[in-house]
Amino acid sequence: MSLKEMERAMILHKVKSKTITLKKASSLLGLSYPQAKRLWSGFKKEGPKGLISKKRGKKSNRAVPKEQRQEIAKIINDNYCECKPLFVSEKLEERHNIKFSSEFIRQLMIEYHLWIPGKSKKKIHQRRERRECEGELVHADASDHDWFEGRGPRCHLHLLIDDATSKILGAYFAPEETTEGYFRACLPYFEKEGLPINFYNDKRGTFIVNQGKNRGETQFARAMKELGVKMIFAHSPQAKGRIERAFGTLQDRLVWEMRIAGISNIEEANRFLPSFFEEFNKRFSIEPANSFNAHRQLNQSQPLKYILCTKDVRKVTKNLEVQFCNTTYQLKPPSDLQEELKRSKVEVITTLDGEVAFQYKGKMIEHKKFSEIPYFEKRPSVNELIGNWKDRPGICRPGKDHPWRKDGVIGKRKSKL
Repeated sequence: MSLKEMERAMILHKVKSKTITLKKASSLLGLSYPQAKRLWSGFKKEGPKGLISKKRGKKSNRAVPKEQRQEIAKIINDNYCECKPLFVSEKLEERHNIKFSSEFIRQLMIEYHLWIPGKSKKKIHQRRERRECEGELVHADASDHDWFEGRGPRCHLHLLIDDATSKILGAYFAPEETTEGYFRACLPYFEKEGLPINFYNDKRGTFIVNQGKNRGETQFARAMKELGVKMIFAHSPQAKGRIERAFGTLQDRLVWEMRIAGISNIEEANRFLPSFFEEFNKRFSIEPANSFNAHRQLNQSQPLKYILCTKDVRKVTKNLEVQFCNTTYQLKPPSDLQEELKRSKVEVITTLDGEVAFQYKGKMIEHKKFSEIPYFEKRPSVNELIGNWKDRPGICRPGKDHPWRKDGVIGKRKSKL
């Protein structure tokens, strides 16, 4: 008996001994008088046993048969191993026409050892309020993970996510977290949506120079400065929890979707990302508090590929030549800039596609690839050419008792003094 049923039995014993009336017992039990009469009827027939529910210990009328449970467990084990219950319940309904709640699937997976429930987190990090407008703040980060589950190389996913809506704005797979990876994630996003107000990122060397006394700016920081996008730096992973939680979701759902689609390399994954995130945003993004879109239009005066690029500074010779990456380039400026350009400094632009361009005071300078300096191979040493004299055949090696090996006059170099 439960504690509640034991308390009911005690009160009904007092009714049986006529210490209290049944009406008083109903008020003590917190039940209506008809319900108290039903309990009293069962108590009179069977005693305290009559207060126990007849359904206790029996299967529910809506219980799923054991054979069907085993069949569902086999489908999960064959197709969605290590996937989370919510994702599995969605795929069962979508692909196998099996509709059950995610909690039922979770209990089923625990029963057949297909899912191990995690421990609750004890440390508390309170969430920061979202920005009101879309484009007001964009999180940027990359995640190193085994995205292909061993079918392909381990790589990094560069991700851009809007703070107000949790919408994925840009993504790109690359072997390492690099400036080029962020540029390739930003390029289609900027062309489609425009420029955000702020970028929120960590203090990785891609975004900020962490070494050296005369700290300059990184290529990414330089590009954002040219575009007028302010960079805000987070001091801890918990401070940028919005994108960290998004990575937690993608390390499950994106991995499983790529497994189902048979994707096993970076090139195929990058082609798959746009369609995946289109469906992902429809399901998981939210409406902003303010309908105003804070994205700014791009400046059409300079192509975006000449901003999201690598820029280096080189000095021009008196012959209007520039050496860059073991290659000599001949500049062809307008006649009014020829004298000014001599022995001055120009910016060498290397685009994401490998194009090399030259810029001087905001103006693009025509150029021609003049010559390429080849790399010279290291000259082999004499020992490499003729071999070690000890290993050459026909050489007589001195014995242990030879005068050269003794402290004698023979074989010892005489002093010049």
